Amino acid sequence: MLTFLVISHLATKFATGRWMSIESTVESSAYWSKSMQREGDVVSRIMLASRALSIAEAIEVETGLTLNGSALASIFDSNLRLDFSSVVTRDIYDRCHAYLLAVK
Repeated sequence: MLTFLVISHLATKFATGRWMSIESTVESSAYWSKSMQREGDVVSRIMLASRALSIAEAIEVETGLTLNGSALASIFDSNLRLDFSSVVTRDIYDRCHAYLLAVK
């Protein structure tokens, strides 16, 4: 879920010039949980959602990543699930994973 939210933040920033609102972050979190049939642990969802923006900001600063239309097309599959065959998706996932390991 963290990778999905970080990518959603980056895509929103490209499209609107602003990061996702809290409301949009909550909606994206709920969408992901429902689509993945993982609606149980609300506390974990809140924790991940609260960290997604700072990770997205760090990725933008460190890499200059711009998620334009073609980049987004490579990140998601036809069912709007993350496509881990994409180098960009894997890189963002790895950064999220490293962040979670560092905070434990």
